[in-house]
Amino acid sequence: MAVPVWAQEEAAAEVEPQTTQNAAQQVQSERENIGVVIDEDSGNVIYVYGRGEKRIGEAIAASEGGVAGADLEIRPLLRPGEILEATPGLIATQHSGGGKANQFFLRGFNLDHGTDYALYIDDMPVNFRTHGHGQGYLDVNGLIPETVGRVDYRKGPYRADTGDFSFVGASFITTHDQLQPFATAEVGSYGYRRFVAGGSVPLGNGDLLVVGQVKLNDGPWELPEDFEGYSGLVKYSAPVGDGDFQIALHVYDASWAPTEQLPERAIGTLVEDHFGTLDPTLRGYTKRQVLTANYESDDWRLTAYTQHYDWSLLSNFTYFLEDPVNGDQLRQFEERWTFGGRVERTLRPTDRLTLRAGAETRFDQIGPIGLDETIDGALEFNYNSFDINEKSIGLYAEATWEPLDRLFVTAGMRGDWYGFRTQALDGVDVWSGKANDDTFAPKIGVNYEVADGIALYANYGEGFHSNDARGVTNPTNPAPGLVKGEFEEVGFRVERGGLIFSSVYWWSSIDSELIYVGDSGAVEPSDPSKRHGYELTAFWKPNNWLAVDAVWTGSHSRFTGLPEGENFVPGALESSGELGVSAAFRQWNAAIRARYLGPHPLIEDNSQRGASTVLVNARLAWTPDDFSGFEFYGEVLNLLDSKDDDIDYFYAVRLPGEPAEGIEGRNSRIVEPRQLRVGVTKRF
Repeated sequence: MAVPVWAQEEAAAEVEPQTTQNAAQQVQSERENIGVVIDEDSGNVIYVYGRGEKRIGEAIAASEGGVAGADLEIRPLLRPGEILEATPGLIATQHSGGGKANQFFLRGFNLDHGTDYALYIDDMPVNFRTHGHGQGYLDVNGLIPETVGRVDYRKGPYRADTGDFSFVGASFITTHDQLQPFATAEVGSYGYRRFVAGGSVPLGNGDLLVVGQVKLNDGPWELPEDFEGYSGLVKYSAPVGDGDFQIALHVYDASWAPTEQLPERAIGTLVEDHFGTLDPTLRGYTKRQVLTANYESDDWRLTAYTQHYDWSLLSNFTYFLEDPVNGDQLRQFEERWTFGGRVERTLRPTDRLTLRAGAETRFDQIGPIGLDETIDGALEFNYNSFDINEKSIGLYAEATWEPLDRLFVTAGMRGDWYGFRTQALDGVDVWSGKANDDTFAPKIGVNYEVADGIALYANYGEGFHSNDARGVTNPTNPAPGLVKGEFEEVGFRVERGGLIFSSVYWWSSIDSELIYVGDSGAVEPSDPSKRHGYELTAFWKPNNWLAVDAVWTGSHSRFTGLPEGENFVPGALESSGELGVSAAFRQWNAAIRARYLGPHPLIEDNSQRGASTVLVNARLAWTPDDFSGFEFYGEVLNLLDSKDDDIDYFYAVRLPGEPAEGIEGRNSRIVEPRQLRVGVTKRF
């Protein structure tokens, strides 16, 4: 028998029949006990992996899953966004400084900074709609890794309780309620320093968790990044009635000097190498405060949140293409308040039928938001500035029925209504307007356990993403408020012994997607597109100390409104993969991970292509018995010192002395070179 190291009291569970309700309760109990455990008979430490969770009979799609425990605790990380790569097939890259949102790729979609990929932290939606830089902007740079308890994920719009930005996939981070008090100091190459401390204490009939982090980093760039970030989490959790209540405050404040993608023809001429910059005056900052309250029981799921956000970023994408005298530097900016929440009710008329119905609402008061033309960081003139109100309500219902033993049918529907209002404040290209849009999305899934530990799945779902309110209310060329699409997939899942394996083939179509446009540094709606592809995911734990996980994906992506041969989707990965091996013992643990970002077209006719990128990261940790409570660890990031691109584009740029129309060419940002980080943690 294994008992969690951190458990406060012993618990026992009776074996119950596998009804829908009992299965859910059993799964919840198992997930609360994920972590490091001790075998009472042998005394050996056993690391429990969230990927090893049994999902047959609970997941409605073969592509659903979760990651927790040692999957997260001993994973080497270059940046916080890589926590989301625990979602199989998801790739997180960076084309600017460490304070800017990552660029994401999943299922053949270049998701820019988060469009069509949703993230919830403790049921609070993290993506920004109508953001100053990109629709669905998803910034997790303020996330403290030690506070992440688990990451659950879904692919496709097959569940009714998520709406905007979740068309391709969604991840759900649950933060810890309790943590053993600890302090960590971490230093590394290129001026990297991170200090984090915190823990939980009993308070009343619950627990108060406080964690704070300071992160400083210059990076390998010619222009020191001078990243300075401060993050904090204060969370109180307690049982209330037959459920659990949590209230949490997340705060994040950061500033940095970004180094963006470079025109490759400038390397060796205008800059010495790939780590140089053509504009040393770029700066950015983020300030974010989020207050979230949750209550969850077997019957109710309640969430309320409020957020304040202040953000600014200087960029220079084309240098002298638009303004040959003063240059093309610009500042994107915004400030906003967000209010929202969810109410969901669950009913179980019989042991074989579960009904859920809920409502989500959100209101964003945004302003000012806009764009400044700047010279070396100083204001030249305001191009536009808006005040925006965006409101939405979503109603949904979902039923899960077990008509026969081992056969589950899930059907859902969701309706969303959006209102957009823009008010011109200042600038030379502004307007005021109002618009409304709505959508209805059905979903259905069937899964059947054909034999013990082997299940078949089939799913269909419709979903959407919203567009920027400024584009929706544009008086001359308005964009649709909500862009609709559909996904289908079939697959199977095997859970036998220490092996969990899933295979999925999927198809998708969407009315329009958002594509990065280099000459504006923004995203714009594109033609409709279709995709299909496959995913192979495996987790193998042959014994109590070794674990292997792997994923391989392939996809085919094309626009449907363009001629054959000119309909490739720029940035759509044709393949991706990941392989991780970890070994955990009582005093030692080690992990090594390889990530593969596959080749991809850079323009519609496929005449310019991006090459594949391979990165390998490794981690080794020592927790000596003779130094109670201490852990010493080291990470080597980019172990093989790859010189591949982290991101690449093809668009026109004008450098000094070049033709007025500029020159089309490759623009890329290299991966960060091999670097070492070492740290020590003391647990009290």
